[in-house]
Amino acid sequence: MKKFGFLLLVILLVMCSSSNESVDVVETTTTLEINESVIDDESTTTTTNDDETSLIDESYTYDKDKMSPFTGLELAPEIWLKRPRRVIAFKVDNNLNARPQSGLNEADSVMEILVEGGMTRFLAFYLDKTSTYVGPIRSARPTDPNLVRPFGGILVVSGATEGLIPAIRELGVPVLEEVSSPTMFRIATRKAPHNLYADTELVREYIDEQGYLFNQDLNPLYDFGFDQSNWNSGANRVTVKYSDFTTVIWKVDNEQYSRFIIDGYSPDIEAVAHNFITREGYSGILQTPTVVVIQGPLYNDEITTLPSVLTVGVGPVKIFHNGKYIEGTWRRNGISEPFEFIDNNQDIIQVPPSKQWIHILPLNGEVLWSEN
Repeated sequence: MKKFGFLLLVILLVMCSSSNESVDVVETTTTLEINESVIDDESTTTTTNDDETSLIDESYTYDKDKMSPFTGLELAPEIWLKRPRRVIAFKVDNNLNARPQSGLNEADSVMEILVEGGMTRFLAFYLDKTSTYVGPIRSARPTDPNLVRPFGGILVVSGATEGLIPAIRELGVPVLEEVSSPTMFRIATRKAPHNLYADTELVREYIDEQGYLFNQDLNPLYDFGFDQSNWNSGANRVTVKYSDFTTVIWKVDNEQYSRFIIDGYSPDIEAVAHNFITREGYSGILQTPTVVVIQGPLYNDEITTLPSVLTVGVGPVKIFHNGKYIEGTWRRNGISEPFEFIDNNQDIIQVPPSKQWIHILPLNGEVLWSEN
């Protein structure tokens, strides 16, 4: 009996010793090497991967008081306690002579929209973020008010085709045109019309003095969350082609997409890194964790005859995040409403909370993606 007890004690000691052994865990990260000057304009085809991956976190709940409607992320108390604040949307140039732009990297969210000549321009949305150097600011286009209206935002532009600004205001979107320095200012290192810049907080002060109303109850861009089980892999490289003159390429780089552009107006038609530049002269490549592509019918605006993209109704949508993608349909009943995304199973798509870069692309544009 004593011998049995001794053997049992030995066994228990061995088991305890095994359970307390330390295990070394090696974490590996994969970095996608990118040439930030030039990448090859290779032919890309859409690839589909049947392997489904999941991003599920049912604990996420959007809090409109403490979270950003443009990113779905929780804000620091020193930021959300400053609310209510106005949404300001700056119309930023994307002409060859306007690059590198400023402020796109600092905005809450960016929308990219087709304009005439096959080029694009941006709407840089500011609510909780700030910048002393946003630009170059250019003129309004007919698609703009339909995208700014859901947030009660103020559109900041350098003018517009005759008749367009009154039409935008009739849609319930206030428009701020060029005002004097230091609120808005022209820089000497760029030629007009690519040299108008603004300070977001001085614009806010100016708007306050003018007595503009603002929307205190903002809905998010669309549904945010991680409760999503139907992601597909195979989207480390995403190509968005607006026209023969403008193609955007996003490549995964350390859980962010880095942006490259092919400009048909450039003498050297090749993909180059699309950079930003700060007021202090620091430059870096534009990046975003999430790329959303909303496609709608192309039409000519009745007042200006300028090309515009319809963003009310239904159409295809694609969401790209960390090398994964979801395809579905966007729905929107009116310009005062946010977008709703539905997947192919007719379930609401929850977009991962992060900065959003949103392409407003015509139906005849191309969206291609591949593993490399």
